[in-house]
Formats: sequence, structure tokens, C-alpha cells
Amino acid sequence: MKIIASALLAVASVMALPLSAPADTNVLKVTHAVNFGTRPVGSFTVKTATVTNTRSQPIDLDIDIVRDWDDFSTGLTGTTCSFFEPRLLASGESCVLLVGFRPSEDFTGLKQDQILLVTATDPSSGAVLDSVRLTFFGRAR
Repeated sequence: MKIIASALLAVASVMALPLSAPADTNVLKVTHAVNFGTRPVGSFTVKTATVTNTRSQPIDLDIDIVRDWDDFSTGLTGTTCSFFEPRLLASGESCVLLVGFRPSEDFTGLKQDQILLVTATDPSSGAVLDSVRLTFFGRAR
């Protein structure tokens, strides 16, 4: 009975693994957090984050917005990373994200965060190679 219980536990553990578990790690070089700090209501500040492919082969780069506050503007002019479809990044190539923060009176005093999920996939197989959460945060005063 003990052997059967152990075998069932092992099967359950395997079944609990995500289907898109990263095969590689550290494929993406990304700053994990960008701080706008506390800004006056109505001001506008732009910050950047750079995403680099550290793999020896190309990757497809996909960026999804996980959390979005009204005070953030994502994908401003000058952004070279794509939000609408995967972008092929050669080995060692980088792209830049520009995000704006315009604090509004409605959110005075609240810490706001814009969370992006940056994912690298293999262009041939579609397998997920690496995934990183990138957070931009700021506060209105």
C-alpha cells in the first residue's frame, strides 16, 4: 500500500508541472523593477527598460501587460520591443521599452505598479525558454 501511495504522489507531482516550464534560464537580461518615485500630480516622466537576448541563438520575444493603471503609458514612441506580436531578437540583440507615468489626482498617495510579463520562446518549437516579470512603479503626490 505504501508503494502505491508513493507512486501516486510521484504521478501527481509530475502532473502539477506547468506545460510551459522554462527549458533554459537567464535567456533574458532585464531590469526587474523601474521606480518613478513620487511625482507631482499632472507631471509626466518617461523611464526605460532594456531587454537583451543572452542566448547564443535567436528568440521570439513577447511582452504582455499583466497589470495596468490609468496613470501609465506603455509602448511610447521610441519603444523598440513589440506588444502586439512576438519580435525576433538575434543573439545579443536588445530592445527598449519606454513607459510614461502621469500621476492623476484620483490616485494621490497610492503606490501604483505596471507589471509586464516578458517571455522568450524558441522560434522553431515555440517552447518557452525564459519568462521575467518587469514592474514599473510610482506614486502621485
